Amino acid sequence: SWDGPVQTQEIHLHHGMQVFIVLLALGLVLLYVALCAGLGYYVGLLDLAFAPFGALLRWYLSLFNASAAKTCYGIPVFTLIANILGCVCNAISANIDAYGINKLIVAALSTGFAGCLSTVSTLIGELRSDTIGGLRLRISYFLISFGLAMAVQLPIRAAC
Repeated sequence: SWDGPVQTQEIHLHHGMQVFIVLLALGLVLLYVALCAGLGYYVGLLDLAFAPFGALLRWYLSLFNASAAKTCYGIPVFTLIANILGCVCNAISANIDAYGINKLIVAALSTGFAGCLSTVSTLIGELRSDTIGGLRLRISYFLISFGLAMAVQLPIRAAC
């Protein structure tokens, strides 16, 4: 708001409702995949099948950000872990091509799973918000994110 900080009230869903929403989303994805397969449209279906698992892992990891905020100077360390795991999946899938694994599975791992696991929009949202802290801490988080993303990809690239 232009007038100052807006107080927000946290909404807590019952665990049963969270499970229901996740199962409903997975059911809709499976229905869509079955519909596309029935109509003969196969391009990207494997990507779509892998994507919810990356999104669910990201969501699950983000649940622990609040508990680790004080010990990690406000840095959302579990979002950082999700982004780094996504970079590892992308690096492995980019270099696994030489081992004769099906290209559709490699693309689905990279595009579907890792794409939903590591999202730039969450990083930008966290950098823009005041929940992390001041500008210095946000710049540090940005540099740590990019530095770790590059650091995990170098050994994987060198090993392949």
